[in-house]
Amino acid sequence: MALAAFAAVLVFVVLFWRLGEPTFWDPDEAHYAETTREMVATGDWMAPHYNEQPFFDKPALFHQLQGAAMLVFGPTEFAARLVPALAALVLAATTVWFGATMLSAETGVLAGLLLIACPGVFGLARYAILDTVFTAFVFGGAALTTVAALRGRPRLQYPGYVLIALGVLTKGPLAVVLCGLPFLLAISVSADLRRRLLGLRWGIGLAIVVALAAPWFIYMYLRFLQDFVNGYVLDENLRLFAGSRFANQPGFSFYFQILAVGLMPWTGLLVGRFVDDVRATVRGERLDGLETLLWAWTIAIVAFFTLSTFKLDHYVFPAAPALYLLCARTWSDVRADQFSPRHAVSRLGLLLVGPLLVVIGVACGYFLTVRLRLPQAAAIVPVALTLAGVVVTAAVNVRRTLSRLPWIVVSAMLVVYASVVLFVGPALEEHKVVDDLADWVVHHAQAGDRIASYKLNRWNPSFRFYVGRHTTFLEDPEEAAAFLGSGQPFYCVMQRAAYDEFVARGVELEILDEREGMWATSGRTLWRQRAPLARFVIVTRSQ
Repeated sequence: MALAAFAAVLVFVVLFWRLGEPTFWDPDEAHYAETTREMVATGDWMAPHYNEQPFFDKPALFHQLQGAAMLVFGPTEFAARLVPALAALVLAATTVWFGATMLSAETGVLAGLLLIACPGVFGLARYAILDTVFTAFVFGGAALTTVAALRGRPRLQYPGYVLIALGVLTKGPLAVVLCGLPFLLAISVSADLRRRLLGLRWGIGLAIVVALAAPWFIYMYLRFLQDFVNGYVLDENLRLFAGSRFANQPGFSFYFQILAVGLMPWTGLLVGRFVDDVRATVRGERLDGLETLLWAWTIAIVAFFTLSTFKLDHYVFPAAPALYLLCARTWSDVRADQFSPRHAVSRLGLLLVGPLLVVIGVACGYFLTVRLRLPQAAAIVPVALTLAGVVVTAAVNVRRTLSRLPWIVVSAMLVVYASVVLFVGPALEEHKVVDDLADWVVHHAQAGDRIASYKLNRWNPSFRFYVGRHTTFLEDPEEAAAFLGSGQPFYCVMQRAAYDEFVARGVELEILDEREGMWATSGRTLWRQRAPLARFVIVTRSQ
């Protein structure tokens, strides 16, 4: 009962508590939410549109699921984020089931708790984009096919293929790539896995994936022809992976850094497990099939996105379930035999968990008192992390005892996430004004008035969502001057400095509303010595 109650509180705080209170973070989640809002408003549930233009970034399934939530709860932040949050819950449940089926109930529960408590889940489950949904589909499909092969339950492969097809309908053929590469890597290094995995009906599986996923792609091609090929196939897949569309991309070590930081305080434990497995392989020992598959899943995903020329931190999130299963398995193995030579380096990694928490806690205390502008109550974060680190260090290094579940560590993370929801989110919201500007326009613009924004950049999707009507996004000064001087009624949002420049050029403009806020709604908003606030104005043609 205590475990169930603790898990329920953890799930509620991490995934659902105050889920809909923050306005949209720019630009991605607002872009997805606006695309879905237009899907619901137009009734065109097959072809995503953004600002009334075809949007070829991703397939339609995520928007359809998000649209279903908006039908129930309205076009709100809560509705837009509900599907990612529910998908994260499904992903954690899948991890528990997979761990319990392949290892033990205790290890499965531990892996699920660690996954829910990880920063990646906390961030992505509260962000209205598709990564948790996509990961739930592809990892669920991989888990079902793995159990089908390794546990002699062949019927499970068929729902696994269906989930992979749903992954294709969420993010495209990448779902097949991310499921196929780990299996290919695994069968290349293990004869036993080769025999078991190749015993599945992959031909039928591919037919199921094609039968379920292909109709949408065919429909989009027949409807939009070469525009769909150029926009989706070439721009959003091939050129994004192999081209150079975006400058200043991270280097080769980017995802290794992301995993090292994002997996804290378990980074040392996982590195130790990897070293122990490599040492065992060098000695001629064979890793069991599950261990091989978990590492193959992680290595294939990280390697694939490392080779891509375009990188975002959350792209490697599908590796998280496998990594936390490895972490849970390592915790259980070390607890069962702390002094086994087989787990020597893992033991060293475990010894670092407590000290890492102390270091993180002290660092948080420094930033809270010296660098960040947050309420005093936020001091509970460094206190909780530091105390947890001290207790864990004493238990592991002095008393040499391990509990069945790392209650103290997970509880400290729970305190961190609750504090972020209570203190950090509202502090950031104080300086976000795009929704206020859009609200003013909604209440004053007439049906025939044109709506525009000038050089709002990352703000454009949020403004478009909150204003709820077609918006002209102006970037070029000459184009903007022509729009502003055309004589047709309009409302345009821009920075005060841009307004002054247009007036100096002789464009007749009048300020209707003016707000002060941060240009970038990022962590810089919380710095004590932050950048000065910018002024934003709503303008129209002078009367």
